[in-house]
Amino acid sequence: MAKGETAAQRFTRLNGIPATFHEIGVPKDRKTSALEMAKASGLDPARLFKTLIVLADAKTFAMAIVPADRDLDRKALARLMKAKRVDLAPKEKAIKLTGYQMGACAPLGQKSALPAFLDESAFGFASIYVSGGAYGLELEIAPDVLLEAVKGTRAVIA
Repeated sequence: MAKGETAAQRFTRLNGIPATFHEIGVPKDRKTSALEMAKASGLDPARLFKTLIVLADAKTFAMAIVPADRDLDRKALARLMKAKRVDLAPKEKAIKLTGYQMGACAPLGQKSALPAFLDESAFGFASIYVSGGAYGLELEIAPDVLLEAVKGTRAVIA
């Protein structure tokens, strides 16, 4: 990686993925919620997406990408994953799987390839924002480009 480059920045550069990174003026020394990030950036919270690492039936990890202003519909995701239950993954396991700190988890450039689910609402925008892999760094990307990059599934999960 180039000096100061996040894994998400490296992933987009090496794979020729059209995306733009934006620095947002938020504290870099603490976790910032997706809603705080939307407010600081002036973005519509429906256009800013959070990346959640989940655990289905205590055995299968996955990634759910949902808008900042909505909650993950765990039952809907469980149905898609053919699981009885979906919970947020334990923090330490999520960090180990992705290589990202909580609050700065990018859907691109993760250490482990996880099944990915992108909420259908993303496709109402020409581009959406997701974490760029560091506190205060957001990645602007077209939803179809993101879906292809993560080899994900388009679904109603929020």
